[in-house]
Amino acid sequence: MENKEFALDAEAIAAPEAAAAVEAITGESYFVRLNYSERAQHMIFAICFFILVFTGFMLKLPEGFLAFFGQAGELLFRYRRLLHRTAGTIMILVGGYHVYYLLFKAAGRRWLMDMLPRLKDLKDIRDNLLYYFNIKEEPPEFDRFCYKHKIEYGALIAGTTIMAVTGLILWTQYQWSKFVVDIAALVHGMEAILASLAIMIWHFYEIHFQPHKFPLDNLWITGVISEAEMKEEYGLHYKKIMNDPELQKIYVREKSDRNAKS
Repeated sequence: MENKEFALDAEAIAAPEAAAAVEAITGESYFVRLNYSERAQHMIFAICFFILVFTGFMLKLPEGFLAFFGQAGELLFRYRRLLHRTAGTIMILVGGYHVYYLLFKAAGRRWLMDMLPRLKDLKDIRDNLLYYFNIKEEPPEFDRFCYKHKIEYGALIAGTTIMAVTGLILWTQYQWSKFVVDIAALVHGMEAILASLAIMIWHFYEIHFQPHKFPLDNLWITGVISEAEMKEEYGLHYKKIMNDPELQKIYVREKSDRNAKS
């Protein structure tokens, strides 16, 4: 949904008073990071992920745990298997839709192009390390997605693919040799541990547990961030938006319309 209030024409951008006009407009504005479709995909994927983690690691419970509950324990694990496979199927379907979204939706194609690795990412890694070691006074300016986002997104794609393939093999294990099933079980379990640690340590810290975001960043709900946060964390992307009226239509929302719907 485009917000016509933020469609500045080219002459206004080029005019000397453009900076003041932009400041006046964005003073009470928010910037879109996730649109409605992207938030829905993230929400469904996240719910499935936690269901899969919980039901998957239930297999590591001691055998005495089931014996303690008797027949109720057997029934519990029967539903565990059903819930695990249902969540896995939904996650695969969401992954398939995400590929469709990247290829056939305008917002998805923008996401894909902005997420592609670039030489600037290597320079940003170097400059950020120098900043962390107090060698450079300022951190690099990041575009819509920084190198951390791109690494995590690539890991997400690879991990989801591995879990889907090995999970389907385990689901249809009678169609495969014991060697293939054993390898699939080993890889599935190791990737599950790696993915869980990556989410709990890396993703949660970057998104929620940093001091200025703790205890919870509501971006995954609203889809937008404040102008101050936009300038600080995605300075290069902010400048691109402010110099392009078409990008303003896509990414700028007034204070009264904080939810990013398009």
